[in-house]
Amino acid sequence: MRAGLYFDGPIPVRKYGGTERVIVWLAKGLRQLGHEPVLLAREGTSLAGFDVHGLTVGTIRSMAREPDFNLDSSLPGDLDVVHFHSPVAGRTAIPHLTTIHGNGEPGSFDASHVFVSHDHMRRMQGRHFVYNGIDPSDYSFLDSKHSYLLFLGLASRRVKGVDRAIRIARLADQPLRVAGGWRPSLDRRIRWMGMVDNRAKRDLLARARALLNPIRWEEPFGLVVVEALVSGTPVLATPRGAMSELVSEEVGALCSSDEEFIDALSRVDSWKPDACRQRVLDHFTHTVMAESYLKLYRRAIAGELADVEATPESGSEL
Repeated sequence: MRAGLYFDGPIPVRKYGGTERVIVWLAKGLRQLGHEPVLLAREGTSLAGFDVHGLTVGTIRSMAREPDFNLDSSLPGDLDVVHFHSPVAGRTAIPHLTTIHGNGEPGSFDASHVFVSHDHMRRMQGRHFVYNGIDPSDYSFLDSKHSYLLFLGLASRRVKGVDRAIRIARLADQPLRVAGGWRPSLDRRIRWMGMVDNRAKRDLLARARALLNPIRWEEPFGLVVVEALVSGTPVLATPRGAMSELVSEEVGALCSSDEEFIDALSRVDSWKPDACRQRVLDHFTHTVMAESYLKLYRRAIAGELADVEATPESGSEL
């Protein structure tokens, strides 16, 4: 199958960008399964070993703003399916679907829209979901851990909960490293790492005793959770968004109160690194994701997306 993967920016991302990384992993997964992904992205995109079809900024703007804009002349003519990862207003005769990576207006989506967790699909009143998947070879795995806890996320976004992660670490009297921002701190237990690159992130994830993820919003998925787990690091998170689908009792805990977080930290060594990694290998790899999308691609080509009820079988399941 020749599948076009559309994004309205350049790929790969150089800094922060979860959607861009998911698209690259999906392309890798499709190729490993014997298919032919084509990246449809802004001019300047270059990804070694992959077919790239560059789109001008003008075309991308027209695709996003003009409901009657015909996309077909801007796309390769030999595609079996087009998989959009950015909102598109225009029309195409090629079978297609769109993954929604963020939250939107519930009930404003149709059968061609795919969500990234069961909770995401339920809240948006959709029909299909596919879990994001990562390439495990992009991460390091360590069985022996250091003493520090880790917060990894954009610290400037209050919904990510960095202030609560700091409070929990202080209450538990444990060292915390914060990756994803910088602030001055006189507390020796709290170490701000700034915006880390991929190499530093891999090292921090693999060595951490646990990941603290006390989010305050309904997160559609949560890449940082599976990144920690594949590194062998258990996760302590609030039960919001997709967290209950990612964090099972074998690999971490869902905590509502600070007291529950502190109690979980007292048991953190009971979660085994091998079990954490295996959960990702079983459910959240790039090839598992690609296999699930291939099912939906075939339904799109057959014109059957609207015939599928909103169930886990619409995408992937645990």
